[in-house]
Amino acid sequence: LSGKRAIDTLQTARPLQKSRLGAFSVTPDVIIDNTASQEFTVIEAHALDRPGLLFDLARGLSDLGLDIASAHIATFGEKAVDVFYVRDRFRKKLMSGDVKRLIRKRLLTLLKAG
Repeated sequence: LSGKRAIDTLQTARPLQKSRLGAFSVTPDVIIDNTASQEFTVIEAHALDRPGLLFDLARGLSDLGLDIASAHIATFGEKAVDVFYVRDRFRKKLMSGDVKRLIRKRLLTLLKAG
């Protein structure tokens, strides 16, 4: 928060406990919904919970130029469901099928990389 260290260095410095996570299996999924909110596109990411998951997804959405208005995290045992309320750079919902496919592909890549 003080700005003395970049968030990337903090994230990479954290040890991952992959041995604990290896016993579980959750199929990654991404759902993009324009009906759940009047102002935002809602993106749900389902995956095996792991350290840094929210950071990776938020960074991926930000790298795609999306404005994240809020993020909500839920865990169900080993399964994580991260929900993002987003808009494009024009403060509009994501309407283009091509854009939604790109976002889904990028997030699935991140979810599977963990």
